[in-house]
Amino acid sequence: MNLLSVKGLGLQREGHWALKHVSFSIAPGEAWGVIGESGAGKTTLLNLVLGLLEPTEGRIILEGAPWSPLPERQRRGRRPRMQAVFQDALASLPPHRTGWEILQEPLEVWRRGNAHARRTAAARMAARVKFPEVSLDQCPEAWSGGLAQRLCLGRALMLGPALLVLDEPFSALDPTLGGHLLSLLLSLKAEGTALLLVSHDLPSVRILCDQMLVVHEGQSLCQGPVGQLLSNPPHPRLQALLEAVPRLAVRT
Repeated sequence: MNLLSVKGLGLQREGHWALKHVSFSIAPGEAWGVIGESGAGKTTLLNLVLGLLEPTEGRIILEGAPWSPLPERQRRGRRPRMQAVFQDALASLPPHRTGWEILQEPLEVWRRGNAHARRTAAARMAARVKFPEVSLDQCPEAWSGGLAQRLCLGRALMLGPALLVLDEPFSALDPTLGGHLLSLLLSLKAEGTALLLVSHDLPSVRILCDQMLVVHEGQSLCQGPVGQLLSNPPHPRLQALLEAVPRLAVRT
């Protein structure tokens, strides 16, 4: 059974379709990459999937049932099945809380473990995402964008979500940390976590993702296995995106 099914999803604003009739399905342990030019509707799609925007058309099915973010805790009663890491990591963190508090908050909200167990879990997660433990005593204003992004990822993983949604996860990281994040996401896939990410980093999409969705002006231009689309682009706009990355360019 698919973990997530998006069926005919669309959003209309002031008579204009920001996203129009997009459909795809994600299986457990599968990664989908969403690519396209700036303004193509990629982040709009992620926000619709997360329930941050109300769709004009279509529906979202999570684990066989219609999904809505508001009643999830009462309906599931176990753990949030979907978590997100946003592109502007600093803006998505509470500025008045320390790293320790931010990492432990999901465990406190869901009543997982005692104070000692929560702090131990936070320390382990910080190590896993390469967030220096000495910085956990600080608040977000003291961190770089890369540090903030790593903490956001750690927070999202604290409860072991079934689906992790990421918006430009590699944009704030240097090559070394980007490589570590890529390895971490690959290990999450191997453990059964599904991934849905927007990224302009096509080499990373090629390594990490199983399937790819190409959007333009709010519409799906093409979708399918990453290797197939990259080796034989079915649309000129995908060809143009590949030509912007020399090592991925396809000669015709």
